[in-house]
Amino acid sequence: MLMMDLSLKSRRKLWLKVHLYLGLFAGAVFVLIGLTGSLLAFEFPIDEWLNPTLMTAPAAKRHQAYLPLEVIVTTGLKALPADSKASAIGFPRHPGLAFDLWFEQPSPNTDRSENHQLFINPYTGEVTGQRLKVDFERGWRGPLMDVILRLHYSLATGATGMTTVGFIGLALLFSVLTGLILWRPNPGKLRQALTIKRHASFVRFNFDLHKTFGFYTAVILLFLILSGVFLIFPDQGRALVRVFSPIGEQYPIYQSALPEGAATPISLAQAVAIADARFPDGQYRWIGFPLDRRGVYHIGKRESGEVSPRAPYRQLWIDQYSGKVLHAQEARTRSAGDIFIQWLYPLHTGEAFGLTGQIIILIAGLLPLLLYVTGVIRWLQKHNAHKLKAARHALK
Repeated sequence: MLMMDLSLKSRRKLWLKVHLYLGLFAGAVFVLIGLTGSLLAFEFPIDEWLNPTLMTAPAAKRHQAYLPLEVIVTTGLKALPADSKASAIGFPRHPGLAFDLWFEQPSPNTDRSENHQLFINPYTGEVTGQRLKVDFERGWRGPLMDVILRLHYSLATGATGMTTVGFIGLALLFSVLTGLILWRPNPGKLRQALTIKRHASFVRFNFDLHKTFGFYTAVILLFLILSGVFLIFPDQGRALVRVFSPIGEQYPIYQSALPEGAATPISLAQAVAIADARFPDGQYRWIGFPLDRRGVYHIGKRESGEVSPRAPYRQLWIDQYSGKVLHAQEARTRSAGDIFIQWLYPLHTGEAFGLTGQIIILIAGLLPLLLYVTGVIRWLQKHNAHKLKAARHALK
């Protein structure tokens, strides 16, 4: 029995060291990821609030209709810089916003391109301005909310940072699991493990705060960590899902058939008409333009009830010459694996459950800070206690 008790104590010491060092180092990054995640739960409203003259487009009168889409796009194309190329038109999430025309242009002092947005008032046709949107390799460039987004998933250091964050996520997974192992109470101590002792000393209060919040939030933290790791390592994550269910390609590639002789590509209005004939209902979220002679129209048109309000599952790929629908992706053809993946990102951001989900994610993003601060205080308390004990022993 004594040997068993010693074995349990040694294992607990091992788990405590693992939990401590993972928490001290990976946990510090987790604090940053959590705080940026809290802000990103309300990414779009904050972005609109920060850039009202650029992004908002109030109607001059109630129920005013948009200008024709081709007029909006043509207006935007005329305003593009000479060295740029339009790639897509983004539709407003609500009637008070501008359309955003995405375009690429060379990134200064590099051999890469960068993505920009040009905003167009859909009621007047006025171009309200443009901005750099994405420079993946130089994460500190761009709008504030996009910098925060890149801090969240890559520490704003490009592909290397993404990989680093992914491995930190795996370390945090073990940190949470070891925390649950350490939380497991002895027989008869369950109530004590689930509550914060009233009128306790600061040392005891801090300890109770760390262990109880760690236990009660473990499921949320585990989900956020696992879903974040999946989003950073999508190839490995999708391969794992494919073990249990077939899934579609993440970024399927379709090309237009080159016609014999001269051929005039279909217009944007014709592409929209083809999409409307295939999917009469729903809301347009984007239309991607053909970028070269083999390019296609890529259309995202959200159907009612889709879990993500901004990234529709329902999409069309249309040949730019013949108008043939090359592929249609829609809810009725989804596999169980497709449904799982479709839900993952909206759950991670909270948007799957609207304002309630966003508030949950906002609060969840503060938990790493609470656990880190209480954990560091607990470590310092024990460290100082050991130093004091050693000093007293030296005086004997």
